[in-house]
Amino acid sequence: MRFLSLSGLSGRFHKGLSVVWRGPGGPDGESAERTLNIESVREQGDEVFARLAGVPDRTAAEGLAGGSLWADAATSPPLEDGTYYHHQLLGLSVTDEDGADLGRLSAIQPGGAHDNWEVEMPDGRRFLVPAVAAYVLGVDLSAGRVTVRLAPGLIPEPPKPRQRRRRTKASG
Repeated sequence: MRFLSLSGLSGRFHKGLSVVWRGPGGPDGESAERTLNIESVREQGDEVFARLAGVPDRTAAEGLAGGSLWADAATSPPLEDGTYYHHQLLGLSVTDEDGADLGRLSAIQPGGAHDNWEVEMPDGRRFLVPAVAAYVLGVDLSAGRVTVRLAPGLIPEPPKPRQRRRRTKASG
């Protein structure tokens, strides 16, 4: 089976690693899930070529097309200080320099030079924070918090209330 590794880590997928395949094909259109073990693996850049136990040939591998493979976060190798896996960051509360609650980190959008972190505010508005030292002042995983510096115009203005028009009767 061939798949694209989104981890960015060489060696993330290795012989003996248990992975979960998630994809279409469950009853009533639900997502199906299947646990598989990697028997052998070869990497070529971000592409991974793996032989999976229970997937004996190309036809069986084609049945997994459209799905995704997930490895347990506990099997992730440690990162350098100051770097984090996406699963560690998603859901953290986001505060500004003064400690004001801005919302929660709801998505990470990969970019060319840096990622952008999407923050969902309590009222549902969303904004992006460039994931660079100038804007991300600190990540405290034990406290479940990210502290950011806001630049002018970073947070979208709340929607303006709609003005109601009064109907008038035309005289005739």
